[in-house]
Amino acid sequence: MYSRDLAFVHDSAFGDFSRRVAPGILAILRSASVRSGRIVELGCGSGLLAKHLSVAGYEVLGFDVSPAMITLARRHAPLARFRVADLQSLRLPLCDAVICVGEVVTYVPGGLRVLRRFFQRVYDALPPGGLLVFDFMHSARQRTYPARTIGAKDWSMAVRADYNWRTRILERRIVLMRRIGSRVARSRETHRVRIYQVREIVSTLNRIGFRVSTSRAIGDYQLLPGDTAVVARRPGI
Repeated sequence: MYSRDLAFVHDSAFGDFSRRVAPGILAILRSASVRSGRIVELGCGSGLLAKHLSVAGYEVLGFDVSPAMITLARRHAPLARFRVADLQSLRLPLCDAVICVGEVVTYVPGGLRVLRRFFQRVYDALPPGGLLVFDFMHSARQRTYPARTIGAKDWSMAVRADYNWRTRILERRIVLMRRIGSRVARSRETHRVRIYQVREIVSTLNRIGFRVSTSRAIGDYQLLPGDTAVVARRPGI
């Protein structure tokens, strides 16, 4: 996912999400007394949130499955470190908090069984009082649409989103054209997002040992319809 051209478009046209959630993420960390230390950001994209975190004084280590996104992240956030990796197989380093926003966990294939193993690895990587902050899609209502086209001066993108109620998979089909000098690059990607019920996510986290709160916003930023934010804390000593 997110080959070079789509990574460019996502960074230039949709980076506002990371900028707007950054104050809320910082407030969550500070309210939990995580005022310094190492933050691991999973699905870090082009590094826009990592930039805010590193400027605030945190040691940031970002991971993303897209090499093109990691290239952009290294430019945007030179104080942070970045690596190409996928969430399923990543061996998490010890850290004070894990941030995973932008519906990243819903892109992971394998369903709740795979997520449970991921949540357990996060729990094991955190100290007492450490945080996991993420968002996920709990409903496909208002998130499907027939093919529509958006664009800017040097790119045009057609996107269609359909939902399969049986599999609980939202599928986004993307066709992108990007002009680079005199050349026009064309690419296609299909992104599949799994819908989870709030109670099954919370129950899974609780069974591992997290204390969990959920919200429809991150700080002052209201999430898209159908999205839920989670703050999961490993209990203190």
